[in-house]
Amino acid sequence: MGHGAALQRRLHLRRRHRDRRRVDDLSGVGVLRADPGDRRVAQETSGAVPVREGRLIVSNTLELARFVTTLRFADLPAEVVTKAKEIALHAWGVQLAASTLPWSAQVYRFVESQGGVPESTVVNYGLRTSAINAAFVNGSFSHGFEMDDNHARTGTKLGCVTVPTATAFGERDHMSGEDFLTAIVAGYEVATRVGLTIRPGLDVQSAHPTGSVGAFAAAATAGWLLGLDEQTMAHALGGAGAQRSGLNEIPTSGRGHLKRTFGGMAAAGGIRSALLAREGLTGPLTTLDLGSGFTRTFGVDESTIGNLTEGLGKEWEILTVHYKIYAQDGYIQPMSEAFEKLRARHPFRTEDIASVWLGTNSLAHDDIIGPITDPQDVTDAQFSANYSAALYLVKGGAAFDEYTEENLHDPAVRDLASRVTLTVDREIEDDHVRFRPRGAKVSVTLKNGDEYHETVKDLRKMAPEDLDEKYRNLSRRVLDEERSEKLLETAHQLDAVADLSTVTPQLVGERQNP
Repeated sequence: MGHGAALQRRLHLRRRHRDRRRVDDLSGVGVLRADPGDRRVAQETSGAVPVREGRLIVSNTLELARFVTTLRFADLPAEVVTKAKEIALHAWGVQLAASTLPWSAQVYRFVESQGGVPESTVVNYGLRTSAINAAFVNGSFSHGFEMDDNHARTGTKLGCVTVPTATAFGERDHMSGEDFLTAIVAGYEVATRVGLTIRPGLDVQSAHPTGSVGAFAAAATAGWLLGLDEQTMAHALGGAGAQRSGLNEIPTSGRGHLKRTFGGMAAAGGIRSALLAREGLTGPLTTLDLGSGFTRTFGVDESTIGNLTEGLGKEWEILTVHYKIYAQDGYIQPMSEAFEKLRARHPFRTEDIASVWLGTNSLAHDDIIGPITDPQDVTDAQFSANYSAALYLVKGGAAFDEYTEENLHDPAVRDLASRVTLTVDREIEDDHVRFRPRGAKVSVTLKNGDEYHETVKDLRKMAPEDLDEKYRNLSRRVLDEERSEKLLETAHQLDAVADLSTVTPQLVGERQNP
């Protein structure tokens, strides 16, 4: 698409956004809040909800679609706008750093081999490809080194889905920074609520949280930027329910690097749903209703179904998102934080450690950070509690510079890892069952008999200045200091950007040849 045609498209979409009308009475469009067990509701509607054989479909999917399509930048509280800017900056920093890793190069080579219309930019490499392919590879970069943002109550990492999606379409259609930020918020608010609704069933299904709900985030983000109307958006969300991907499969033999692509898979799946819906492909309008396909898969019942719409547009789930401090699974993060606190109070030497004890919850112990005790690659190391504890204590950190092939085989780390014990702690387990925090306990026993103990009930939140520093450390693996600071300044002022295609060149580093 030439610049002139793209500009006309952008103006058309902006007019559509501007002409949307907020409607607070959702029943006016046929979205009825009825007893979820009553599938034969009889009520006059405007026709937005289909009636089939006398049955009125009561649709949470339509209600979420209405929220997305009527959301405007002016609706967003200042703190929500600030949070969306933070998430974008953070995701771009992670993408830049992770793009340099071997598995990221593999994903890049795959996308490069597919060709595609030159619509959107691949971070670091500068390749211009289709929006869906760019979002796939950038989403894989963003989820590529366990340094994501995280919504604790659902375990979803949506910056690796919404930001690549919004960046790809924002560049392609010359959207404004306000549009970009609004679309990201729409994606977060939809997907986190889906995550809260299905959370109990995720563990039973061994389903990856981001892979399971990320397509909803991408469909909402892309659909908003595409200017979909309510009915079409509902079909996009319906399609997203069929795009779930990713398993929490962590065998003792290792999980491989496939997990790195789950963010990209979710982004591509949601984009595909939105684009197909725009072309007229219909899907179920009941995907997120009680007893329907997606919710039935995860065993959703009356106790959680209300999470889909309660507080929608008033209580902003995006504000509860935090950012990983360490490059490891979220259940290991509080252990590293505990060691950091212990070392600040008791500067013991690594060679004086006799043994280490770690306390976590049963889910983490049995299925996530406990199975792999002898990691054979960096991905497995980031999900191995005993290795990661030893890595932090020996190397003094657990970030990008510590999780390396060299340290994977370091004799001192391996020796200490063999003396680390992981168990289920009853207090941490009870807290996790009730509130799902990422807590842990640690104990370090020295050879002289001294013992040091620390409990972290939930993860430390990054202050804005800490987030900026994390971004700097990541982005400068690709960008020089001047360009890194320029992108930082741009992110802080995204709501003033007139055309996102002026931002994406800032995400390109020195040309790589993976």
